[in-house]
Amino acid sequence: MLFNSYFFIFVFLPLSLAGWYLLNRLKRYKLAQGYLIGMSLWFYAWYNVSFLWVMLGSCLFNFGVSFFLSGRDTPRMRRFLLITGCVVNIGALGIFKYYNFFVENVNAVFGADFQTRNILLPLGISFFTFQQLSYLIDRCRGDAPHYGLMDYLSFVTFFPSLISGPIVLHASTVPQFQDETRRRFSAESFSRGVMQFSIGLAKKVLLADTLALAVNYGYENIAALDAPAALAAAVGYTLELYFDFSGYSDMAIGVGKMFRIEIPENFNSPYRATSVKDFWKRWHMTLSRFLQTYVYFPLGGSRKGKLRTFVNTMITFLVSGLWHGANWTFVFWGFLHGLGVAVAGIVGNRKASGEKNAGRKLQDKGIRNRALRLLCQLATFAYVCMAFVFFRADSIQDGFLLLSRIFSFHVDGQLVQMAAAMEPSEIYIVTKALSLIAPSLVGAAQIAAMIFMLAVSFFVLTRKNTVQIISRKEISFRFTMWLAFLFAWSVISLSGVSTFVYFSF
Repeated sequence: MLFNSYFFIFVFLPLSLAGWYLLNRLKRYKLAQGYLIGMSLWFYAWYNVSFLWVMLGSCLFNFGVSFFLSGRDTPRMRRFLLITGCVVNIGALGIFKYYNFFVENVNAVFGADFQTRNILLPLGISFFTFQQLSYLIDRCRGDAPHYGLMDYLSFVTFFPSLISGPIVLHASTVPQFQDETRRRFSAESFSRGVMQFSIGLAKKVLLADTLALAVNYGYENIAALDAPAALAAAVGYTLELYFDFSGYSDMAIGVGKMFRIEIPENFNSPYRATSVKDFWKRWHMTLSRFLQTYVYFPLGGSRKGKLRTFVNTMITFLVSGLWHGANWTFVFWGFLHGLGVAVAGIVGNRKASGEKNAGRKLQDKGIRNRALRLLCQLATFAYVCMAFVFFRADSIQDGFLLLSRIFSFHVDGQLVQMAAAMEPSEIYIVTKALSLIAPSLVGAAQIAAMIFMLAVSFFVLTRKNTVQIISRKEISFRFTMWLAFLFAWSVISLSGVSTFVYFSF
């Protein structure tokens, strides 16, 4: 089920909220929790009911491991269950997500003839697998208690974060479901949840989905693109992905607030980052936290010398790339980001050392420092944009081809075709009228609309982010009306519903 759909907004969400608060008001707390679990399972099964059994099987297996450990908690049993649990979870993820990728590469390298299979990828399998792995690892380390089945299912299946995150951890989520004071309706939490949901919906529907039209055209016709069109495709996808995924996260977090369940923030103005390392402190923060806690630190982190730190960083980002999808493009994207983070770490250490020696000289907040910061932000954005080319391309070769088109400096009017593909429905009447009275101006109107969309996107990036907006103490009437307008505009635009980018991961 999609957040950006009439059924979710006007049927599913009101039913979920009404049942949750009504049953809690009657102090039927277990029944309310069971009701929410049932609604979450309905939400997940909406797309394909067969996926439900995969997700439930994963939940019951990991719950069973935890239950078994509570009856026989010894160091030897912990190690055995940890290895078994990791093998089963990663094995299931490997079969559903990476089987064909593995077979294709074995065939290519060894000249074998193993047959691929038509395996459907269950929605959100990467998210709920990582989520449960975090609990399993903590449980076997002795850092987590055994939860009851209802609490465990609530932690894994809570529908706002079930399919595409943010990745939630048991330590912050389960206590919220156990806290009866959170079962009472809060106008403050509900209103801020509605605000965050509305902002996320506008990001997704009005910005991401419109940009996607031009981006899809560009990546489907890479060989035909001229330099401006190739650049627009690369930058457009960087913007589309952010507004799509941060929009989804805002909606998920907003719905969580409506239920008085706090879901961790996932983005913090990532395109204002001054280095690739800084970018990963702001982008998909829950995934970064997971990889740092359960991959980077166990490998030794930065505690074993510069070479080992570099190797650990690269391994972590290669895992991140492979987690996103079964394609060498994702692995290469992870490699580029690992390299960027490693270089940023080296430069950062030298800078920190230099600052200690320079003393008060570097405390100056003048124009030079601001200009340097802006230059670092632009360079980081350019690097991230370049890496996302491979994230979106069908192959590494296509990624390099698009980059080569950008630096060809060739112009032949392809931008007009891309603008025509992106034409927003809001200007349909204008372009229709122009096609009758001044056909030569249609292309100019479409390009103007495309430039306007890109300008609006960059303008939004320079303003306060969602967390800063909804954290304001006082909500003015003017802001409320503006948000209501955005929500209404987004709802009207739902006729062109599309899935979220991260549904594929």
